[in-house]
Amino acid sequence: MLQTKLFHQWLAVALCAACAGSVWAQARDDNQAAARMTRYNVIWNSPSKDPSGVMSLGNGDIAAGVYAIENGDLYLLLAKNDALNYCGDIYKTGRVRLSLSPNPFTAGKPFRQTLDLATASILIEADGVKFRIWADANRPIYHVEIDSPRDLDVAAQPEFWKRYDQWKGLDKTPDVRVPRDHDLLWYFSVGNKSFYPDDMMKRGYAVENFEKIAPDPYRYNTFGNLVELKPVGVAGESRSFSQVKDGKLTAKGRMFDLRIHSLTMQTPEPSHAWVKGIEALAEQPVDLARDWQKHCQWWNDFWNRGWIITSDRTVPADQREKFNSEIGESGKREEADAAALVAQSYNYFRFAMAAQGRGRMLVKFNGGLFTQQYRLEKRKTADTDFIKKRYPFAIHQADGSWLSGEDYRAWGRRFTAQNERLLYWPLLMSGDFDLMKGFFDLYWDTLEMRKAITQKHYGHAGAFYRENVTPITGTEDWEPAPIVKPGEKYTGNHLMFHHNAGPEALAMMIDYVNYTGDTKFRDEKLVPFAREILRFYDLHFPRDPNGKLHMEPSQALETWWVTINPAPEVAGLHFCLDQLLAMKAGTQDDQKAWELFRSQLPEIPMGMKDGKPLLLPAEKLVETVKHNGEIPEIYPAFPYRCYGLALGTKEIVDWTMQNRINKDTFGNRCWTHDQLGWVMAGNTAETAAGLVRRFRWASTALRFPLCGNEGTDGMPDWDHFGCGAIAFQRMLAQEGNGKIYLLPAWPAQWDADFKLHLEKGTVLTGKVKDGKLVTWDCTPAERKKDVVVGTPVSIPAESKNSKIK
Repeated sequence: MLQTKLFHQWLAVALCAACAGSVWAQARDDNQAAARMTRYNVIWNSPSKDPSGVMSLGNGDIAAGVYAIENGDLYLLLAKNDALNYCGDIYKTGRVRLSLSPNPFTAGKPFRQTLDLATASILIEADGVKFRIWADANRPIYHVEIDSPRDLDVAAQPEFWKRYDQWKGLDKTPDVRVPRDHDLLWYFSVGNKSFYPDDMMKRGYAVENFEKIAPDPYRYNTFGNLVELKPVGVAGESRSFSQVKDGKLTAKGRMFDLRIHSLTMQTPEPSHAWVKGIEALAEQPVDLARDWQKHCQWWNDFWNRGWIITSDRTVPADQREKFNSEIGESGKREEADAAALVAQSYNYFRFAMAAQGRGRMLVKFNGGLFTQQYRLEKRKTADTDFIKKRYPFAIHQADGSWLSGEDYRAWGRRFTAQNERLLYWPLLMSGDFDLMKGFFDLYWDTLEMRKAITQKHYGHAGAFYRENVTPITGTEDWEPAPIVKPGEKYTGNHLMFHHNAGPEALAMMIDYVNYTGDTKFRDEKLVPFAREILRFYDLHFPRDPNGKLHMEPSQALETWWVTINPAPEVAGLHFCLDQLLAMKAGTQDDQKAWELFRSQLPEIPMGMKDGKPLLLPAEKLVETVKHNGEIPEIYPAFPYRCYGLALGTKEIVDWTMQNRINKDTFGNRCWTHDQLGWVMAGNTAETAAGLVRRFRWASTALRFPLCGNEGTDGMPDWDHFGCGAIAFQRMLAQEGNGKIYLLPAWPAQWDADFKLHLEKGTVLTGKVKDGKLVTWDCTPAERKKDVVVGTPVSIPAESKNSKIK
């Protein structure tokens, strides 16, 4: 009976998948989220060949890369949001290997593996054996449910590897396995070492008593797992059901629930305190059916917050919303329905942020918790010296190829604001406000340290955030900038005077308040943070003869190293001060001080070309050598919305984009933000074409099609997806001067069904079909009068020449 019931639960998921057809597929109210999202599931019809064939899932704090090896076993590569090593990089917590006899993964046997987005689970059916794998949305536990039509011998075991960190190479600290009779238990303990003092004293600013400002988050950090194997459908949960034999947790039967518990704790006594802590987690009662229902409810509520479903109506019906779940030799996605490809990428990105972004730390742009082993570049695999230098502890395969190591992450522990911001701006319009906490915490939790560093280094109050501030501690991954007076010559570098992170974080906090109306956040975090960011600029830079702020030394992002009055920070100050004054934030004294400071700001840099105005990267480029591929001149349009379609200045933004210095860097991959400029100009054709090029990028190094391309930031590349998500949302809606512009840059060929969030708690829904807006709604109702309805624009068909090469 229980086996039949479990089968019907899986069948219900499959039926949801079957009902998802075109954009207009409807479902019963209780299955709408599943009907919308199941169309974007990734499905494999054969096991993987090696560990590069991973599907990932998570609950926001823990995550697992799941792969079944042909003629081999089932693996879960485990991660946790706060599994920090001694220098602040995130280690995997371990790997579980699950062996079954008879083996359902034998070559030639029926096989189907599905990433089911609606329930954030992975479903496998192999030779009649069914698996449901999920990370409970409400507690730090994974479940691997097994339902077999015949008896199985099951054996689970942990696997370990050589640990590597970016500073010293081999980390000789071992994973510790604790001997047990009826479960598996292991941990990794950092021990009495930490890079934090070096960050501060050797690479930082030698702030006195720094550990009183921000306690050491690395020393004694301990993380690991406890694994249980429980029967399903058997009265009680007898510990004698499973036994540890030869290092493996073994059992026999037809229905199992493999439970993997996770815990991180800072303790100098891991063998006692940490072990007791994870045992306490494991002792909490589990009701599998109830917990699954609550898990599904969390994800159902998540998916009902917002969505964008699109499909190109000009594509033949049998090719609409048809996705290739495998990447061919080209390393590109070749789906005919490019609109659906963009939508799949957008909705998968939402899933990935929810699966990784509810823990202590923000999601790292360079893979987050979904980092995995991947095949290294074919053209360089013969260069052993190159492999060992770029990919320490890469694994040489029997066929001569190489796999990256389990803990490998491009850029290691580094957090760079230019990248991280792109993951979090889309969360406003998707309504995922709870997922923004990690980003805001980076800035709020480090504010006191940044104030101390500012005072120590520059001798005045306020707080500045360089591009590479480390979460929790507020230290930096770069040497301090020299003290340079205006007019003095200096040799810059990528990060020397790159301070845009502070204004942009402030701008995002302002938008969060405008979207949510969260007055507690405004008063307790936004206003104190604003005071310190603005105070830094007020005190740090002199005034010119006209009484205007003279920002020198400064730089325009990483592209222009020596500038005067760079566009990003000047526009950021304009935007933030205008918004703070408009919302009457802070005290009367704050308002007076901000009004005065606003009057002292220089104008946003502008120039003329062919008699038409355009935005410039800075008032003056003192050094004209270009060092990177960013577009600082577009920052006054996004993220600092001082120009754009919704403000009546789309022509200026469009002309700026036509004449921008850096164009389509990296072929629209990674953090490049061309589409952000085009969409703020209301240029439908350029925005759509750029998004399609962006999301056609994939990689032959991985089996999973939604990881981007290794490029500069490794894989998965979350800023690649986040940047595209921002532009995609703003094709449907933009705001300015109290108005909502609906369909400001939408292609007539793309049908759509969407739900987005806007300022003042506004929720906007609508459907586009056959080039027309057929229905739309807006809550609260009083905001309907603010809506300006646009008309979809026909765009050129995607040509072979426009596709990525």
